[in-house]
Amino acid sequence: MAWQKKYRWAQTWPGEGLEDWIGYDGDICIGRIMRDKTTHSKKNHFMWSGGAGGPTFNNRLLPHQGWEPEHWQAAKAVEDWYDKMRERNGLPERKKTRRLVRAAGTDWICVKAKV
Repeated sequence: MAWQKKYRWAQTWPGEGLEDWIGYDGDICIGRIMRDKTTHSKKNHFMWSGGAGGPTFNNRLLPHQGWEPEHWQAAKAVEDWYDKMRERNGLPERKKTRRLVRAAGTDWICVKAKV
């Protein structure tokens, strides 16, 4: 069976045509994926970074960043990392995600979601 995303993904820069997305679990930024166009050894791979900061996630899980050849593999890496973070911090599994109000720029500005 093919991998199915569990969380909401939105373009970081809507309308700009960039291969850059932020994943959300409700109002929590779970991570980000983007095509790497600068790192020589990883050029055109997708870099992923885990998000989910704050007091709820004070027991960090490493590694929290890496590269994958395809965007879906990077998104899966973020979702798997986030699920492990939730478990590591004793949090229950989340319910269905909510609608994103707006996306932000490249510097991890997370926005609230509106039901």
